[in-house]
Amino acid sequence: MNTLSLSRRRMLAAAGVIPIMGTRAFAQDAAPAAAPIKIVPFKINIPQPQLDDVMARVKNTKWPVAPVSRNPHEYGIGLEFMKDLQKFWVTEYNWREQEAKLNAFPQFKATVDGRDIHFIHVKGSGKNPQPLMLIHGWPGSFIEFTRCIDELCHPEKTGGNEDDAFSVVIPSLPGFAFSSKPPRPVGGQYISRLFDRLMVEGLGYKSYIAQGGDFGAGISVGMAAESEHCKAALVNFVIGPGTPPENEEEKAAQAQWDKIYQTEGAYQHIQRTKPLSLAYGMADSPMATAAWLMEKYTTWAGLPGANPWGVYPKSQVMTIIMVYILTNSFGTSTWMYAGGGSRGGNPDPEQALEPRRAAVKPTVGVVHFPTELVFWPRSFAERTYNLVYWSDVAAGGHFAAFEQPLLFAREVRDFRQELVKRGI
Repeated sequence: MNTLSLSRRRMLAAAGVIPIMGTRAFAQDAAPAAAPIKIVPFKINIPQPQLDDVMARVKNTKWPVAPVSRNPHEYGIGLEFMKDLQKFWVTEYNWREQEAKLNAFPQFKATVDGRDIHFIHVKGSGKNPQPLMLIHGWPGSFIEFTRCIDELCHPEKTGGNEDDAFSVVIPSLPGFAFSSKPPRPVGGQYISRLFDRLMVEGLGYKSYIAQGGDFGAGISVGMAAESEHCKAALVNFVIGPGTPPENEEEKAAQAQWDKIYQTEGAYQHIQRTKPLSLAYGMADSPMATAAWLMEKYTTWAGLPGANPWGVYPKSQVMTIIMVYILTNSFGTSTWMYAGGGSRGGNPDPEQALEPRRAAVKPTVGVVHFPTELVFWPRSFAERTYNLVYWSDVAAGGHFAAFEQPLLFAREVRDFRQELVKRGI
């Protein structure tokens, strides 16, 4: 294992990307009283002059010179691909139509610890739907889960049983979309506590399940580790914390990680060390933001020929990009990479987060979508978690719910059924 990969993975663990929380004992000191959580309805309504300004900048994009290559995405997202995206953006894409579709879901803002958390909250069918929080990562969005809301909340609509229904809560991470921007970078442990308070104090759920990939994996496992109310977490992203691999499968995962970090990891380093310098260009150029995000949506899904439109709905991808642009949240979203460290992601730079309660290994289920770029094997998960569920599925990559919404919903239901069988 080289020093670069080890330090990188430790950084990811600190920031909350690597879901390893809960493997040490915490003190049980009482927390100070917190302000009551206020929740208000929310609708998206972008002023027309703001939309006009974005479209004017898209139309007047100044294109770079692209190197000649047999692989159009060898040096970054391909120039012709982005020109095609611009044409769609200008001639076919309709923000107001997409805005109305998002507003069809019940949306809210909750003030938690002085911060506004935007979220969708859809109550499930039946007498006792299971509360479930779905947590995105970077460069994710609450939007990527909207494709599976009906399947999770109202399974009877597609021939399922309403007794399998969930009541779904889908927040936007601090600094993302319509959640407020923190004054400085925050990390996964701090966010897991905000989201737990939203579920319990804000929405009144005394028991719930958390699910996430990417940063959402670390946050959801943190909730299962620290909160007596989060009974389990289901993750679709597992990366080792930097300890030496213990078998051949883990050695192969380590080798793959080293390869990916060397070939795809430049964005991680700049977003962890100098995110503000990057943000100037992204705030000014919609096409720069689109290119940076599209590179990830293309590469991280492991798509054949790097063509995303066979998997993602084009208008919804464009809407995710537009939300980053319209809320000026690209820059603050990248702060997640700098937000961990010894303070546990506390926005107060002078004080680390205090432990909440005694915790053992968190109860976790894992779904392995096969085209995820890097994934640690079951042996590691068994050492790290109280592993109660593992599933290797047939298709899908990093943005699992967005790529394979029906398969994703099935796995969430199967995980819940396993918890019920085990009396959890």
